Amino acid sequence: MAIALAILALLVHAATAWRYGYFRDEFYFIACSKHLAWGYVDQPPLVAVAAWLAAPAGYRLLELRVLPICAAALTVYLAVRLTGELGGGRYAQTLAGVATLSMPAYLVLGNILTTSSFEPFFWTLALYLTIRMVRAPRRAAMWWPAIGTAVALGAYAKYSMLLPAAGIVAGLGLTGQRRFLRSRYVIFAGAIALVLIAPNLVWQAIHGWPIFEVLRGDVAHRHAFQNGMALEYRSLSANVAAFALEQVLYTNPAAVPIWLAGAIAPFRLAALRDLRFVTVAYVVVFATAAVFSAKGYYVVGFYATLLAIGSVALEKAVAGLRLLIVALLAVVATAALPLSLPVLPISNLIAYTKLFGLTGRNGTPARLIQPVFAEELGWQRLARDVARVYFELPPSLRRRTAIYADTYGDAGALDFFGPQYGLPPVISSQNNYYLWGTRGYDGSTLVAIGATRIDRLRRYYRSVALVATSNEPYRWIAEGPAPIYLCRDPVAPLWEIWPNLRWYGA
Repeated sequence: MAIALAILALLVHAATAWRYGYFRDEFYFIACSKHLAWGYVDQPPLVAVAAWLAAPAGYRLLELRVLPICAAALTVYLAVRLTGELGGGRYAQTLAGVATLSMPAYLVLGNILTTSSFEPFFWTLALYLTIRMVRAPRRAAMWWPAIGTAVALGAYAKYSMLLPAAGIVAGLGLTGQRRFLRSRYVIFAGAIALVLIAPNLVWQAIHGWPIFEVLRGDVAHRHAFQNGMALEYRSLSANVAAFALEQVLYTNPAAVPIWLAGAIAPFRLAALRDLRFVTVAYVVVFATAAVFSAKGYYVVGFYATLLAIGSVALEKAVAGLRLLIVALLAVVATAALPLSLPVLPISNLIAYTKLFGLTGRNGTPARLIQPVFAEELGWQRLARDVARVYFELPPSLRRRTAIYADTYGDAGALDFFGPQYGLPPVISSQNNYYLWGTRGYDGSTLVAIGATRIDRLRRYYRSVALVATSNEPYRWIAEGPAPIYLCRDPVAPLWEIWPNLRWYGA
């Protein structure tokens, strides 16, 4: 059962992952893959390695997304395997597998390359290994090192791996499983994790721990979508409410009773009593993330485990309720599928969302409202529009002109598609692009793309003129038109100005 559903997940993603285009962050990861290092300003190195592996294939979409696809399939495998090991029969294993496979957040994350793509797998793996240890305490000498290794590998994908690790420790410490924390193998597990992650920590330390500035910048620069929908708020109570609502949307409303049952069952069923630490760990992780204004999808890695436990509990329910749960899950998952996977052409997707009243209300234009899909479109258009401005410059001026993008997404897209239009390598002052420097340009003339740094550029260039605008209607929900400026007559050479343009954040 576990292998069959994992293969199904693999096929679902392989059949759809190539249908739209490159997600904006993927361009940045491709750029990072050409500068392999033990760390980056805003991320650990696993995503760059994943992009590097796709280089021989020319970074084609399917090859670029192979590791996220495999991670999605392995998450399904672990969920089904855990369900079986907890005593779940065919119904429970099928329910857990289908609920995990069809979870909207997991479908999206398994279909693109991003740092969060690996969270569901590594979080589930760490919880799975901990549950195995709790149920086989005499083998703690084996399980603790395995847990430490899983945490370290997960941290190489995203530092948020520290959340489930802290949650597991809190869960064990606050329940009857606290005896496992008195084992000398806990220190051994921590030592393994520290040794494995040490190269990345050294990189961060050498560069002044930029990840903390990135996190501060991420919180400071969040904004609502163009349709007015906001996911994060300054008010703690509003932010917690929005965070909770996102869990419902990201996990599939029909799956909520399953994972809620997984959180409650250890306190109601004797056979699952030893799993109370999982519920406590989830509460700790949820509360920590919500209070610190984390994005809603930052905790979705927990749900495969809760779905497995909940499926075991619900298998004992009356037959009518079991059938109702399966029917609701299938209906809602099918209805939500076009918003989670690129199964429809864009025009059909817009019509589909308009049918449900999600867009095009009150006479307003119907638009693409799925932000991840929106960020996969229009990048080649941007490169073409920038090239038009660049080649309108006199040749003598063009040779000394740098192309500056104020965000790593625009910079990565122009680096990727720019050579098709004869554009030179791009510079940017955001995140790791800042460390890659000015590429030898003196900065006497800049073609600058984007609006986030334009006020800063006006401090250092006496002439800043808007010369064009690149507009991609499909990206409306996430971004407005991209302005293109011509900046001339700097107050100092670019290498002197450069430190003042730096900005870390998302």
